[in-house]
Amino acid sequence: MLWLFAILLTLAALGALYAAMRRPLAGADEDAPTRAFFKSQLEGIEEDMRIGRISESEAAAARGELAREVLRFEREEGKPASAPAAKILPVLIVLPLVAVVAFAVYIAIGRADLPGQPLAGRDLAAEGGQISIEDAIAQVEARLVETPNDVRGWEALGPVYMQMGRYSEAANAFRHILDLAPPTADAETDLAEALILVNDGAADEESIALLRSAAGRDPVHVRSRFYLAGELTRSGNFEEAAALWRELLDIAVGEEPWVATARAGLAAAEAGSTDATLSDPVPDATQEVMIRGMVEGLAARLYDTGGSTDEWMQLVRSRMVIDGQDAARQDLDRGLAALDAEGRTALADLAAELGL
Repeated sequence: MLWLFAILLTLAALGALYAAMRRPLAGADEDAPTRAFFKSQLEGIEEDMRIGRISESEAAAARGELAREVLRFEREEGKPASAPAAKILPVLIVLPLVAVVAFAVYIAIGRADLPGQPLAGRDLAAEGGQISIEDAIAQVEARLVETPNDVRGWEALGPVYMQMGRYSEAANAFRHILDLAPPTADAETDLAEALILVNDGAADEESIALLRSAAGRDPVHVRSRFYLAGELTRSGNFEEAAALWRELLDIAVGEEPWVATARAGLAAAEAGSTDATLSDPVPDATQEVMIRGMVEGLAARLYDTGGSTDEWMQLVRSRMVIDGQDAARQDLDRGLAALDAEGRTALADLAAELGL
């Protein structure tokens, strides 16, 4: 059935091509422009005689000359009577040859026996569709080997490395961003955060310097102040830490999820600056503030740029321990809205495990 349909379709196409190529040769009057010219010449002679421009004898002579031109033209054009057939003959040879070659090629390499493949069953990655995150990273990395000054490539890799827990590579990417583009509070905080995570949560001199620079660069930058205030509280620099906690509370409008953390941090810093006993309100207020600062920093980044399923699960677990079910449900809702279907399933399973 398929071959019958293909043959009929081919014959129809050849017939249409033949008709289109033959029509101008047989159906059109190619001599019409020339005959119209001769007619206009005759009308011109008659008009010149009517207005007296030429005499009747001169008009007769002109008509005779024009008649000889017409006869000569018709005699010359009448000789190649077989010309249209000569022009059509190659067409009759070439068109069947094209059809034979097309069928021969299909028989050699075609696969009419293959079934149709639904879109859902196709390998889109192999067909140029979606590719895995690992392949995408590898492609960007390969491009950056050739063009290491492409800041957009590093901007694409840095957050992905963070989401995958590849903190050392993330720090390297953020360094390149700061080298290639004007520094921003977000870029400096990104590098500081990566360095802190490389050091298992400990802030070194470079990360502290980056956080100070970021906080000074943007007077309402929350993430840098959280990390810096938490580290200063932990290291005993209570006066500067208290000033930063106050700045955070001044920035807040009152509904941010980190407000309670900032208030606890301020209380810890003020207690430390007056030599009060920090063990009265909480057993280890400094450590709690540092933990809260890390959690709020993670939350701020996930809210802003998104993250992996593991990071959202880590945030929900941490929030459950620190702030209870209501706060954990808020992070859970944000995570469910941000993740894909697979990530939502994993996060929902965690929520069921935690009783959320």
